[in-house]
Amino acid sequence: MTKLRARVKKLEAELDAKDKKDHDEDLPDRRRIRDSLNDGRDSKLDAADRVLRGMTLASVEFVRLFADSVSSFGSDVIRRNESRVGGGRSVRSLVRRLPEDIADGFSNAIDLFTDIPARTADRYSKVYREGEKTDRNRDRDSSARK
Repeated sequence: MTKLRARVKKLEAELDAKDKKDHDEDLPDRRRIRDSLNDGRDSKLDAADRVLRGMTLASVEFVRLFADSVSSFGSDVIRRNESRVGGGRSVRSLVRRLPEDIADGFSNAIDLFTDIPARTADRYSKVYREGEKTDRNRDRDSSARK
């Protein structure tokens, strides 16, 4: 019976040693998996941040370009009509020319307005790509520290 108990203790010790060895061998794999999951999560968060920043700045770009178009319309109408002052033209003549001035100013504003979607998309793309470069530099720096 004593021999049997000694044998059981020896087998339990061997099993514990084997479990410890297996656990120690699993640590690098677990660490690698954890690091991979963290990198994936960080990558998704970085992409979401770039999308959010890109959408925000593209929206601001849209507002800026729209305001430029409206401002251009107003400036064109005023400039065209005021350039006709003088040369013996009457106020009535200037008033009759206002529809033409408004139509020309509107036409120029429409030309500017049609560029808004492309320029807004360009802003989004530029901002998103800038974020990718920043993220890659940060990742490279953090890898060098490891």
